Amino acid sequence: MRLRSFSAAFVCTLLLAAGVPQSAAGQDEEPTPIVYGVYLTCDASATERASEIIRDSWGPLAQARVDAGDLMAWGSATHHSGGSWSRILYHVAMDRAQLFTSVEEMVVEWEETAPEAAAEFWALCDEHEDYVWTYVSGSRPAEDVAQERPTAGMSVYWVCDEGRGPLIDLLAEEVFAEAWNAQVEAGLVDSWSWYSHFIGDKYRRLLVTDGATHNDLLTARDNVLEWVGDNQANLAGEFSNVCNGHVDYLWNIEISSP
Repeated sequence: MRLRSFSAAFVCTLLLAAGVPQSAAGQDEEPTPIVYGVYLTCDASATERASEIIRDSWGPLAQARVDAGDLMAWGSATHHSGGSWSRILYHVAMDRAQLFTSVEEMVVEWEETAPEAAAEFWALCDEHEDYVWTYVSGSRPAEDVAQERPTAGMSVYWVCDEGRGPLIDLLAEEVFAEAWNAQVEAGLVDSWSWYSHFIGDKYRRLLVTDGATHNDLLTARDNVLEWVGDNQANLAGEFSNVCNGHVDYLWNIEISSP
């Protein structure tokens, strides 16, 4: 059954994570949001049914963890345009161990209390990739990341030289942060967030922007690229040397809690 395949993959994630410190700099840093994202490929003809199962069957389990303080947020988004993933189901916590424990317990509880819904969901969404992302910077305080999101989202998944992580994040801050903050101030973007890869496949950095409409987000992106070309062309070139590939997605954010 697909749920058991997901559980096995999650156990592997736990084993990989067990030997890695909470942050590269050690345990004394301030807590930072960790995002567990499940990127799903689903039957396009059953989008509404998959959304119903997430809302009515998985949702109460996730919301209970938010209400208990184990998670700081969870949500779901469906594909609007971009790559091949159909939807994302994500959960956020300040503590990585608590995040993994919460998701593992929810998987077990879902299998025990709603096996038919779980089996139906994994029949509709029969492929998935798991990524764990660590929040690096953005326009919101860390404790507000991924909360009260609007209805439109845009994500840019970057392929980068994984051995040059600190340089990647420094360049991203110098090249893009001022321009994206200006789009927040202008009202085109609700928030932006930059994440680093912890576990997953080839994508090593993630830029997430949220807004009222997809057109607003695309306009903001055009503004950012124009500003970068006029003001940070040299550093943008350096960034392209360490992150030389990406894929873009527009998402319909259907659930964002709290």
